[in-house]
Amino acid sequence: MQKSIRSKGGFTLVELLVVIGIIALLISILMPALRRVRDQANRINCMSNMHSLMQALIMYTSENKLWLPPSNWGGNYFNGAGDAKGTAGWLYDDPMWGSWTMDGREPDWSHLQGGGPSNYNGGQLYRYLKNREVYKCPLHTTRETVGMTERFTSYLMNGSACDFNNKMYKISKFKVMDILFWETGEVNAGAVAFNDGCSFPTEWLSARHGGLGMKNGRITGNGGASVACIDGHAEWFAFKEYERELLRDGGQAGDGRLYISPTLPRGGR
Repeated sequence: MQKSIRSKGGFTLVELLVVIGIIALLISILMPALRRVRDQANRINCMSNMHSLMQALIMYTSENKLWLPPSNWGGNYFNGAGDAKGTAGWLYDDPMWGSWTMDGREPDWSHLQGGGPSNYNGGQLYRYLKNREVYKCPLHTTRETVGMTERFTSYLMNGSACDFNNKMYKISKFKVMDILFWETGEVNAGAVAFNDGCSFPTEWLSARHGGLGMKNGRITGNGGASVACIDGHAEWFAFKEYERELLRDGGQAGDGRLYISPTLPRGGR
């Protein structure tokens, strides 16, 4: 009987195929775990960004008699006739950059009107942060909308905190668990969320962390996104949890965390 021929120290074809099969099996077992670790790391980075934004905001309020920074709802805050430039908001400083400003071009600071780095660096919180990366989720690498502020940020301020009209309140007017920022959804029912520095709660959460698309105006899937609260902490909100929170009344008499206006009925819901 003829014996199989193999070189000294080598492998037969069968042995090589067995080794490859074992490696493939190990990869298939490890990949979901590695993906979960990567997703968790992105969540932590995103929540860290939100925490940094809130720390900057708290520093701002401590230097401004507890007043929150303007929200950039529709651009700079104007306090009346003769206020030609207005007051910079938390995100940017540009009196000509209103909510009507849309630009679908990719970033090229040399040709933009109302969207250059000087406007961004003039935001009230940037003066404390000095770091642009804090404004973007690590997964937010491409633009999903023509909204101007998506160039700069993954996060927007809660519009009910300014009565959806650039009104300012002292931070002491809110409850500690009220949500002031969230990682905003890119598009909800055709509306562009990133048209200024502030958002309606109904413009939802981003789908970057496990979203499976929109259905009936809601993000589906088991994912969620990061939010930041008045007391400075950041937390993770699942899509289902956010949807339940949208149904709650807020304000001084309510228990809602999204509709948080101190003066509007039901917190602005």
